[in-house]
Amino acid sequence: MKKTTKLSLRQLVFTNPWGFVVPVLLGVVASLSGVALLGVSGWFISAAGLATAVGAGMFFNYLTPGAIVRGLSIFRTAGRYGEQVAAHNHLLGLLKTLRLWVWDQRVAKDAANLHEQTRGDLLQRLVSDLDQIIRWPLVVFLPWIYAVASYVAVSIFAYFILPALLWPMATAALLHIVVVPYVCGRFASHAVHVGQILGVHRRSRFVSLFSALVTLTIRGHWKEYAKRLGQLDERQRRTEIHIQNAVSVGRFLAYWITVSLIASSFYLVSELDLPSGRWMLLDNVQGTWVVGFVLSLLAVNELALPLVQSFVAQGQSQVGLRRLNQLYDAPKDSEQDTFTCIAGQLRRLSFQHWRGFHAASGMGNDAIDLTIETGDTLWIRGGSGSGKSTLLASMAGDCLSTGQALINDEVTELFGNTVYQQQLSYLPQAPYIFQQSIAANLRLGNPDATVEALWSVLGAVALADWVKSLPNGLDTLLSSQGRNLSGGQRKRLALARLLLRKAPVLLLDEPFDGLDKATIETICLSLQQDYKPEILVLVSHVGSLLGDHAGVIEL
Repeated sequence: MKKTTKLSLRQLVFTNPWGFVVPVLLGVVASLSGVALLGVSGWFISAAGLATAVGAGMFFNYLTPGAIVRGLSIFRTAGRYGEQVAAHNHLLGLLKTLRLWVWDQRVAKDAANLHEQTRGDLLQRLVSDLDQIIRWPLVVFLPWIYAVASYVAVSIFAYFILPALLWPMATAALLHIVVVPYVCGRFASHAVHVGQILGVHRRSRFVSLFSALVTLTIRGHWKEYAKRLGQLDERQRRTEIHIQNAVSVGRFLAYWITVSLIASSFYLVSELDLPSGRWMLLDNVQGTWVVGFVLSLLAVNELALPLVQSFVAQGQSQVGLRRLNQLYDAPKDSEQDTFTCIAGQLRRLSFQHWRGFHAASGMGNDAIDLTIETGDTLWIRGGSGSGKSTLLASMAGDCLSTGQALINDEVTELFGNTVYQQQLSYLPQAPYIFQQSIAANLRLGNPDATVEALWSVLGAVALADWVKSLPNGLDTLLSSQGRNLSGGQRKRLALARLLLRKAPVLLLDEPFDGLDKATIETICLSLQQDYKPEILVLVSHVGSLLGDHAGVIEL
């Protein structure tokens, strides 16, 4: 499944066709074995009883039918177990596909709009949607296959008893498999959709309730909030009643169809004997086969009943699918990046009436003009909230911006420009440390870095002695997001990773935050000597050796 396509239920079922065929075949075997089991059992019991009644019980072959019944029981049980195992294996693959699809949509999302997919309510909803969607093959598709297969098998049986039985069989199959599920769906599908949406809304309300319970109580709004929760509960209850009424009506119709089918079958296989006034079986129809046929119809009824409430799972899956597709962004026609035409590394960065801002809030720095050339060091200063970090992020192409950027005197769009970003290194205030070893984290900056290069860059950020003191040294495994590191260690490890890239432009956001004076001096000397970039821009509220010889912009 490609990440550039929307999800559909048909796609999900046939993503792995062979993985889906196995549980279908096993389920069909189990279903047909169950139908045959009842039919053969009915014939066996009635034939044995008849043989006993006429005094031929001693000569009746009990062993062969009994073995057949036992064999069908084994087939049914083995088929059901096999179906469950194979179906769950398919569902695990389906769940993997769905999760990868969701991840692909997040990767394709613009970084500036990624906040839309990281809200707590959306992430909570994703879990519920995935659970509903993966139930669709088991609750909707497979029962329909089993019902069709069982009706075909019993119709063949009916043809050998009396061909005229095919007419009521075809009518009942149409009503059971198509008409009743359609009517129930038309009657209650809207209620299913509303119920799903109300369920999500109620969960979010209860979550927000626990986070704001004290505030609501103190300010006296608790009763009003409780009243709204009660209204949501009442709407949910009415919706559930509506759905259950539809299911109950559907089940009643399904039973009525089965009873009518049995009655019409009895009418077709019998005739009224006028002299005695009794209904008698036709001459070419055996009573024992009629009993087996009736019991087979009851088995078919049990397989058709789940179709009555399949509209519930269908509606839930459609709601989940529609909400998952809200993550989908249609691929945009790629335009040639003007920066790709510029040869050589970055030499001159010029920003005219430049303002960076975040899409979620629109907040950012005041528009400024600045130019940086090879050999320059720029120190951006300002008060808290003046937009220093946002300005630096926009210069790195990491957030939205207005104004004009000229790179090597060529007008260039920075946001999402991978060609531009490949030639610079950007250290944000909260860099990410991966749950890997120290060496693996560093080599994300340069996969070909030697062990000597790793120790050298660790020394440049004053981390070499600390790493040497660890029992596993460079192979020490770090926790998720570097939680077992201090804030200063995380920042310096991320800086070391950037220095390994040896990019011509280095953008640093608060690189000295939380560091002592000696460590700051070590890093400054490294940036002035062995790891000196062509262009250096830093945001810092801490004075340093780098700032002594830097141009200053005050925001």
